Amino acid sequence: MGIVFTRAWEDDRLDLELLAIGPGERALVVGGAGDAALALAEGGGEVVAVDRNPDQLRLGALKLAAARVLPPERLHAWFEGAGDAGARGEYRDVVRGRLSPDDAAFWDPRIGFVERGLHRSVGLGRPFITLGRIARILRRDLPRRVESFADPAEQQAWWRRNLRPWLFGPVGMWLMARGSIIGKLSPNRNETARVRRAAWPRGFSVRVDDVLGRLLVREHPWWRPLASGRPAGLGHGAAWLDPDRVIGLAAAGGDRLRWVHADLTEALEAQLPSSLDALSVSNVPDWLDEGAEVALARAAARALAPGGRLLVRHIVRPAGPNPYLAAGLTRAPESDGLAARDRTAMYETIDLYRAP
Repeated sequence: MGIVFTRAWEDDRLDLELLAIGPGERALVVGGAGDAALALAEGGGEVVAVDRNPDQLRLGALKLAAARVLPPERLHAWFEGAGDAGARGEYRDVVRGRLSPDDAAFWDPRIGFVERGLHRSVGLGRPFITLGRIARILRRDLPRRVESFADPAEQQAWWRRNLRPWLFGPVGMWLMARGSIIGKLSPNRNETARVRRAAWPRGFSVRVDDVLGRLLVREHPWWRPLASGRPAGLGHGAAWLDPDRVIGLAAAGGDRLRWVHADLTEALEAQLPSSLDALSVSNVPDWLDEGAEVALARAAARALAPGGRLLVRHIVRPAGPNPYLAAGLTRAPESDGLAARDRTAMYETIDLYRAP
């Protein structure tokens, strides 16, 4: 099927804060790029990562195998860097033996992705990187500017004067709503259709403006590569790559993390009732056909233990009855502020639910 996501496209640090599990607890998450699963596994609980795309699970397996044997700075070079000439030798000498035979057979001819730069070699990262290159050609001062700001307020003011009118002006808004850009950056037809039907670009511009007032782009793992062509620094990338979490993952996470090839709703239905303490469905609801989210919500409510947490993202705010409330879950009051806290600025709603 091919790797679509080389990194999480939701704020994995927010997920870790809201869903963190400890020894004796269980979590189920969407596999994706593996970042959320790896971060949660560091806490010592049991994590199940589910994905319909087996190649995404193979990427997660590679990240886990590398985390068992490589130091944090080498992991950062592999999975955040723009390319690393030493990756092939390290893979052959110390990482490959940690993979299953099937995973090793998959990665043997593909480790060049890491060698050339994972995000620029495969998946959704490539069109974003291309978009960043175009932006740096049109605004040649962009890399120097974003690397020089020391104060988010100053950064935000420069953005408002110089970039926001251009990016979110009439032409930019039309291209996002009607042009081919969204289709290239969205890997799912349902998600693309929902974005195009809604006033999503305008809300996105407001959320981007807010993030730029709180966080420097040179500390932003998604936007720094676009704006300056440089990867996020150590400690600013995926949460599982933080040095202290790498140590914890190597010690506790390896045998507590399972990669499961399955449909998410079916995987939830296969769980024992009340067996999960934490659950993230990411923004899978954006990908579902009409009505399918009801089945997902029911399966989630059945699988959650009393007090269990469920995190749900929507790129476009859904209309109509809330299927999670209908399934008997309670929406946490802090949900009202979660979309504003997510550093990607992509999601109109992020909801935290609890099982009674």
